[in-house]
Amino acid sequence: MDDNALMARLAAGDTEALEELIARHRAAAMHQAEAMLGDHALAEDMVQEAFARVYLLRHRYKPEFAFTTYLAAMVRNLCIDQMRRQKVRQKAAEVLLPGEADSAEAMFLARESRMQLWNELRSLDEGDRALLTGYALEGLSYQALARKLHMTLPQVKMRLHRIRKRLRKERDE
Repeated sequence: MDDNALMARLAAGDTEALEELIARHRAAAMHQAEAMLGDHALAEDMVQEAFARVYLLRHRYKPEFAFTTYLAAMVRNLCIDQMRRQKVRQKAAEVLLPGEADSAEAMFLARESRMQLWNELRSLDEGDRALLTGYALEGLSYQALARKLHMTLPQVKMRLHRIRKRLRKERDE
């Protein structure tokens, strides 16, 4: 049975079809995720999330495209999102906990940057602050934030987008 037929069975409610898809494609998905992330445990998380999304989005799958392409794109996007979260957390850590400064000027700039970040966070209302810190500092996924803050996934995405847009606008002014 081909992958498209398995996806049709999955859309009809046959969870054994998902197990077969996982058995067929897990190794390739792991290889892709590990190559992108360089971390086996993190790659495992991304592959599990990808297959969870395959299940959740089973009714949206379009059989005119190869399942392997669909899965590879999903794994790639999840890995890119993870790398972005890591980069944001790293930047936040550098701002909040800078290393030894090379000069008094560097110490001053680091302090000013920290103060600006704290002022920006304080300017947000409590809900927006919880969303932004949960995503950027705690590394929570959109789904985890939605569960934690009792919101829908689209609400989380839209509010985070608006928060980031507003903060960028305030910085540019």
